[in-house]
Amino acid sequence: MKPYILQSGQGETRNYGIPHIIKLGELNPGRGAAVFEYKSKMGDEPPLHTHKTEDEIFYVLKGELTYHCDGQDFPAKPGSFVFLPKGLKHGYTITSDDEVHLLVMTYPVSDHGGKGWGGYLADVESQGEKM
Repeated sequence: MKPYILQSGQGETRNYGIPHIIKLGELNPGRGAAVFEYKSKMGDEPPLHTHKTEDEIFYVLKGELTYHCDGQDFPAKPGSFVFLPKGLKHGYTITSDDEVHLLVMTYPVSDHGGKGWGGYLADVESQGEKM
């Protein structure tokens, strides 16, 4: 592995329902975390879900959301840091009319048969349309 820098908007972009910019993927061995960013709008939120083995961190770059985790609601605006521990059902609702821009980190990256944390980012990398 070698050090690198990615400027704003740089990274491997793959469309998997919405474009994801992969900063640090899951499919390359030896990495302890995965990092990606995406933009989304009201109505595109994921359903409540659980990650059994990885913690998830969101950094809100733009927009407003309410995160839901373990029966609690956490309003978040630009600059908010949101930590969602593994094993707890979580999701979010976009509350701003404009799109949200999120930086997402998950760790540790587990093998899961080569599918990363529950398969999502690994699926984006392997199945998403390269842009």
